[in-house]
Amino acid sequence: MSISIKIEDGEGSGKRAKVNSGGYLFVQDSNLPPLEDSNRQVVYRNFLSLNGAGVTTDMIVDGSTTPQLFFIEAIPNKDIYITSLSILLQGDGLTLGNDFAGSATAGNPLPTNGCRIYYEDRNGEINIGTDLTTNFSFTRLCQGNVAFGDNTTAFIKTDGVPAIFPTLSFKKVFGFNSGLRLLRGTKDRLVLEVNDDLPNIVNTNAAFNIIVNGFELI
Repeated sequence: MSISIKIEDGEGSGKRAKVNSGGYLFVQDSNLPPLEDSNRQVVYRNFLSLNGAGVTTDMIVDGSTTPQLFFIEAIPNKDIYITSLSILLQGDGLTLGNDFAGSATAGNPLPTNGCRIYYEDRNGEINIGTDLTTNFSFTRLCQGNVAFGDNTTAFIKTDGVPAIFPTLSFKKVFGFNSGLRLLRGTKDRLVLEVNDDLPNIVNTNAAFNIIVNGFELI
């Protein structure tokens, strides 16, 4: 005698697990956020901007007296999943070692606290990278991704103004399968904090910005 068993959502929605004609239970890959007919994923790409205003994306600013915050934050009606950060550091004479971007003086890192990357959620501030004072410190944070070049040009784009563009993958580095979530309707945010006088350190062709890649779940 067979026994009829039903698997039902314990939250009171009345939703039940389904079995197809071949006797297979319908399941969903847990590496992606749960999707329903009313949900869909949309590509998300944005720069971190000063005070989250979406205007100033150039991070070469003076944060020595008052920290300057570049961020994106949660929005009211969509979850944002951040899968990677593309970091650009550029400048004449750029090296991978103790310089920051293209330093006005060779071997010139940020002098004190440098930069910090962190996110905020209901647990408070969670540091991703601290004491980021050199090109190498950003490259190490990203675990050497992306790697190219040889002994003298490793990680450095050499055509035009020299630059590095390390990419921080939240899945590869931190194990977040779907990325870092900024929960809709909250004060969650991802922040780059500048704590030094960057214009006083770098040369005139220097650049520093971060592109955030991921998706929105509607």
